[in-house]
This record gives sequence, C-alpha cells and structure tokens, in this order.
Amino acid sequence: MFQPAPRDARTQDGSWPVLLWEPASPGTSRSAEKASTPCAMGPVVLEVRPRLRPADGDVTVGSGAECDIVLAEPTVSRLHARLRREPHTGLWCVTDLESERGTYQDGVLILPGRPAPLLCRSRLTLGNVELLFLRTYAVEQSVRASSLTPPVRLTRRR
Repeated sequence: MFQPAPRDARTQDGSWPVLLWEPASPGTSRSAEKASTPCAMGPVVLEVRPRLRPADGDVTVGSGAECDIVLAEPTVSRLHARLRREPHTGLWCVTDLESERGTYQDGVLILPGRPAPLLCRSRLTLGNVELLFLRTYAVEQSVRASSLTPPVRLTRRR
C-alpha cells in the first residue's frame, strides 16, 4: 500500500525559509543598543527550522536557550513568537506569544495568540530586532543579483 511521505514545514524544493537579521543603519536611535549584537558585524541568516522537533512545523523565536531561533538581545522576550507553516494552505504564519514588547509585522502590531500570515519579504520586529522573512528562492535571487551587479564606480566629470 502506498504511504505518502510525511509533510513537514519545508517548501516544495525541500528547503526552509530564512530570517535575515540586518544591522542597524548608522545614525538610528537604536544603533548603540545593537552594537553588541551579531548584526553589528553584518547580516545574519537564520534558517526557519525546528531545532529539537524535526517532525513539528512550529519554530519558536526568543532570547531563551529553549527556542529554535535564539536572538541574544535584551529587548526580545524569552519565548517571543512562533512561526508555523499551515498544513492546508502552505502559508507561513507568525504568532506573538504574549511577549513583553510585542511582535510587529511591517510596522503593524500582531495581536497575541492570533496567527498573522507571512508573505515573502515581510519585516518582523521583535523588541529592537528587525528581521526580514525570506523564502529560499528570494535569498538565492538576492545573491545572484548582487553577484551580477557590477561594482559602483565613481567618476569625475571634466
């Protein structure tokens, strides 16, 4: 008898989406706070993938060591949010887990306990941490585009 492969949170091509943790731009009010984070050294790519429960599609994000994605930032709650791929629609959703400072998607506060759909390139804000949700194909496109773009050249008009 044919048994279908178990569904997991991967996309059809077998890869997981990522969160891109970008550095703060110089001159922003939070740049001093972010100087001690990994972002001060450059962007950090975090794979949206369960660390301890591979069969479970839920991915927890927070500052606690028990989370799947750990953000070592004092403004992020110990258990801040959950990312989940809905099994019937295939759409990724984010849920705030009653965090102290809230979870924002594209500048809009997400109600605690209510899943909000994540589209590719959605901006998430957890405390002072800004994350960009990207599907794998979007990351690959960005890398390809940056490698094809010729370096900027400054010239002086005579």
